[in-house]
Order: sequence, then C-alpha cells, then structure tokens
Amino acid sequence: MILGLRIDVCTYEGLRTGVPNLLPLLTRFGARASFFAALGPDRSGRAVFRMLQPGFLAKMRRTKAVRTYGWRTILSGTLLPARHPTDLAAVLRAIPNNGHELALHGYDHRRWQDRLRRMREAEVRDEMARAVRAYERVIGSRPQGSGAPGWRCSPSSLCVVDEFGFAYASDTRGRRPFFPSLSGARVRTLQLPTTLPTLDETMGLCGTDGEGFLALIGRGLERDPWPVVTLHAEMEGRRFLRVAEELLTLCAARRVQCVPLVELATLVRSGGEDRIPLAEVADGSVKGRAGCVAIPVGLEPHE
Repeated sequence: MILGLRIDVCTYEGLRTGVPNLLPLLTRFGARASFFAALGPDRSGRAVFRMLQPGFLAKMRRTKAVRTYGWRTILSGTLLPARHPTDLAAVLRAIPNNGHELALHGYDHRRWQDRLRRMREAEVRDEMARAVRAYERVIGSRPQGSGAPGWRCSPSSLCVVDEFGFAYASDTRGRRPFFPSLSGARVRTLQLPTTLPTLDETMGLCGTDGEGFLALIGRGLERDPWPVVTLHAEMEGRRFLRVAEELLTLCAARRVQCVPLVELATLVRSGGEDRIPLAEVADGSVKGRAGCVAIPVGLEPHE
C-alpha cells in the first residue's frame, strides 16, 4: 500500500526546529515525504484577525495554541517582526538532500489564506511567481508541486497553478485524485487532495492527543484508493513528535510505503488519465477546521 506523506511547513519556527526533528525520524523508518514550505515572510500573528471566524477560538483552545506554537510565532508579523524562511536556506536544502521533495506552500501564507478571494488574478500570479523565484534562489531548480495554504483556492488560483506547469497540485481536501473543471474545461494540473484528517482537527474531538488521529488514519488507509495525510512541522515536528513516530510505526506495521506526492502523481497518472475524474471545486468544510477549504464537487465527500 502507498501513502502520500505531506508535511506542511507554515512558519519560520516549523522550519527552524520542526524540520530538523522530522528528517532523522523519517530516515529511521525509511519513509519519504513532500515538505510544503511557505517561502515568504512569516506573518502568523495576523491570524488574530480570524478571531470572529466560526470555530477559530475553539480550535485555538483545543490545540493549546500558545504551548504548541509559542509566543514568537503567535506575535510574528504584528507585535514582533516577520521572519523569512529563506534565511534558513541550509534547512531547506537539507530536505531534498535527504531524499524528500521540497514543494511550494505559497509565498505569504497568511495573506493567501485570508485574502485569496479578494485578490485579483494578477496578484495571485505575483504571489506564486515570488514563491517560485525564492525556491529557485535557494534550491537552484524549479519546484514540481504546489499546495495552497489552508487548502484555499479559487478559479484564479487554479488557472495560475496551471500556468506554472507543476506536475501536480495539492490544494484541496477530498477522497481521490481528480482534474479540476473550470466552466466545463479541464485544468491540466492533477489535484492530489489530502484525504485524511489532520492532528489539529482531531484534538479534543477524538480521544486524547494523537489517539483519535491515529485511529482515523488507520481507517482511512483501508478506505481511500490514494490516501494522502498531512502533518505540520509546527506540531508533529515539535510538541507532537511522538505522534509522527506512532504514525510511522503504524505504517511500518501495515507495510505501508510513505512516498512524496510527486511520486504519487506519477503512479496515479500511470493508470491512464482518462480514468481520473473531473470535478468542479467549491468551498466546503471539514470537521474540526475553522473556515472553508476547497473540495471537489460530486466526488465522495471528505469526513
């Protein structure tokens, strides 16, 4: 069995401390992953403006945000200056040097997640271009994959992603790979949705920290044809490193091979692109996550 292993690196601290913690753990289990890194200024503190969004404060309480993320991240870009991930170029390079994929997670993570629907297509294109340029400066090659911050996308962002010629994108939540449809036309870029719940979505809702998450992952591995799980360097790379270890132990016991999403995309396409469904993309919701996420319409719903 194959599992697409995605690790989002949304903050400077997740890159500085979370990624170095995860790399040797992955090596120990023979697992490989796609690290999706936001490459612009870390302005995580601006999340405070989401306080009135339904479910946001409840999620902050459930995840014990201050203990999990730390005050430096929580105040970044507001009371404290934003920090830049590209200042940690050696850590970014260590990802592909250790056999993993480094993919894009946008440029300004906070701006994309909060303002995408109000951004003109030219602004979306500029955000993506800045991320690609930053990647090329650090790595010396072009990225093969992209994943939208917060699983937020729009018709404009789907068009822009297509322009950059990525091998795949992982902008959505769902049950299976698909090609997006815009006004009846197929978008060329294959979507590999996150099919399984994330740790922060299950905390306080499904047993103790990590227990319910791992139980849901176990069931999803049996259910989804091309399962993809998303970890976060800020969580499973730091305070919840034990959960990452238990997940990899579960995969090893079930003989599940953890692979980067760029390899998963190749496997999906090898079955014939005509067998990959088309679906329109719309805003939807996922239990335990505040705000909207992008989901395919007409395919099996995400739980």
